Amino acid sequence: MNPSPQSSLVARAGRAVALIALALLAACASTQLKDTWKDPAFSGPPMQQVLVIGAFKSDLNRRVFEDAFVSALRAAKTAAQPSYPTLPEGGAIPNERVQSAVRSTGSDSLLVTRLLRVRRDVNVTPAYVGPGFYGRGFYGWYGGAWAAAPADVNVYDVLTIESTLWNMRTDKPVWAGTSEITAPTNMTEASKELAGVLITKMKADGVI
Repeated sequence: MNPSPQSSLVARAGRAVALIALALLAACASTQLKDTWKDPAFSGPPMQQVLVIGAFKSDLNRRVFEDAFVSALRAAKTAAQPSYPTLPEGGAIPNERVQSAVRSTGSDSLLVTRLLRVRRDVNVTPAYVGPGFYGRGFYGWYGGAWAAAPADVNVYDVLTIESTLWNMRTDKPVWAGTSEITAPTNMTEASKELAGVLITKMKADGVI
């Protein structure tokens, strides 16, 4: 039995809605751990007290980031402190100030995260356009015309983040990783997601 014009119209509308949904999903923020490195000479013990430094130009973003990582580290049973209460200044912080903060907080390690680059990507969802109306009658033409969806273009940023864990007892890095955050719209949520990904890996690698 041939489908009715109305059911054909609904089917085409469903395809258009599906295309729009896929485009919206593509725009959602996500975090991926791209590469990691662990010092092959590091045999422990794991870091016990981490001082978290977010090397960001925005003071607000720095505070949000550091708080998110400190919370995640503490949840993973690793003591941690944000750096902004003892190092409130913006920009590059002098080495002696960092050393003083390490001593005053009793930290044996530093977790420093910085933004390496921002890449702008474009995602295009092709338009759906039904065939011409010749020989299809009004209902066939109308269903295709109503359900036709224009091309959907999404422009979004991809942030490349580098995180390095320093052993301050030896003044050497013991772990590093690069991550990509796609289409971040909320710094708080993006920081929480990044913290979860990185700390899970660092825990598995035995450095915290």
